[in-house]
Amino acid sequence: MKRFLPILLFAALFTACHNKPEHKGTTIVFAENEEQFANPERGLLAQVYYTSANLNAHADASVINKNRSAENNLTLYLHSYYLTDYMESDIPQEFLDRLQTNMNALREGGGKVVLRFSYKSSMEKKDQPWDAQPEWMHRHIDQITPYLQQNADVILCVQCGFIGSWGEWYYTNAFKFNPSRDEDFVGRWELLDHVLRAVPQDRQVALRCPGYKMRYLRMHELGDSALTAAEAFQPTPKARLCGHNDCFVSSANDVGTYFSTAEREFWAEDSKYTLMGGETCDECVYSHGDRAIKEMERYHWTYINRDYHPAVAYSWRQDGSWPVIVRRLGYRLALDKIIVTSEPKAGQKYEVYCELHNSGFAAPMNKRDLELIFVNAGNPAQKFVYPQTEDPRFWLPGEEHKFTLSCNLDSNMQGDYKLYLNLPDPYPTLHDDPRYSIRLANDSVWDEATGYNYLTTITVN
Repeated sequence: MKRFLPILLFAALFTACHNKPEHKGTTIVFAENEEQFANPERGLLAQVYYTSANLNAHADASVINKNRSAENNLTLYLHSYYLTDYMESDIPQEFLDRLQTNMNALREGGGKVVLRFSYKSSMEKKDQPWDAQPEWMHRHIDQITPYLQQNADVILCVQCGFIGSWGEWYYTNAFKFNPSRDEDFVGRWELLDHVLRAVPQDRQVALRCPGYKMRYLRMHELGDSALTAAEAFQPTPKARLCGHNDCFVSSANDVGTYFSTAEREFWAEDSKYTLMGGETCDECVYSHGDRAIKEMERYHWTYINRDYHPAVAYSWRQDGSWPVIVRRLGYRLALDKIIVTSEPKAGQKYEVYCELHNSGFAAPMNKRDLELIFVNAGNPAQKFVYPQTEDPRFWLPGEEHKFTLSCNLDSNMQGDYKLYLNLPDPYPTLHDDPRYSIRLANDSVWDEATGYNYLTTITVN
């Protein structure tokens, strides 16, 4: 049998080469770097509390912009609004005005926000009631709805909130404290449906535990299987419900976040296409850095509160895992190589075959545009933009992604053009702001002034 092995190997190699797609053109190889830098909709998150005690307190655009610097690389904020003084009344206009002021500051400063609304930040009995009655919760949701709708561009996601202390759905006077039967959850689902209607359809709503989403799907006859690629990023509750784990690696079951292996498996699979983030709540034997990194990989973490729990953050700095976590939170996209059309001609088809990988914990979660841009090397005012249909939200971590971008070059093009890959925010208010475009983790590609990633220079005949 051994004497036939070379023939079999030759046949296998011939078949593999024969079936391999050919990409003719000029090949350009890229190097990935380990630099830390700001990118939109991912990374460390700073939490800011807003109460009625000081209605003059508001976000500062200059501080938000400064926090994007190499020292902080911060683009995300958790704005926690406490409605403590309005548990039996409307939210006053000055409180709502501050909500809009904060959104304006985020947009001006180059940041985005995770939103949460709740009533109390204590689980002490003396501080009861911990939340408002359901009718007031629904009234307050109605009041904030216009602000959510008109500021979708700077919202990463909305944590469902409202119920219980910190809006985490546990310490509650308004609903059954430890619900177990389907009928115990009816009021919670009514509130969740109200929040889903209030939040723009292209934004996700986060629940505190996987068990909540699984039960919601079962009770609405949607099954309790995790989201598939075919179901992802649709305006459906199954695609829009995501998670926030606020006791990450803080006990064997993350302090009640998980109650079964099935729930862990559900969140691990579901979070491929839904947002995951949160914070730690205590240092313990489960919170060491190596385990945290593995858990972030498994559950596809996009963001984490940089300030809580401080002892855990300190331990990650001490054991060397902090730079890895900061670098890999969310997506981290890097080109491996491209093959571009040789001898491009005006008016004819031009192709860019790409091989790209994602070394982050997650894929980009909100819709993202993708464009090929040609800028005249001698006259930068002459620019040609070609939108593409490739969807970066399916660039999952740990996988190599191969795709071809193409366009028909304008018939007026002639001479040298710099070719860029642009991944801008699709909202018109942010599309042309370079702070909201994705930077690739490659050497010598980023153009800070435009938000474009440089690929090569071509000569069009």
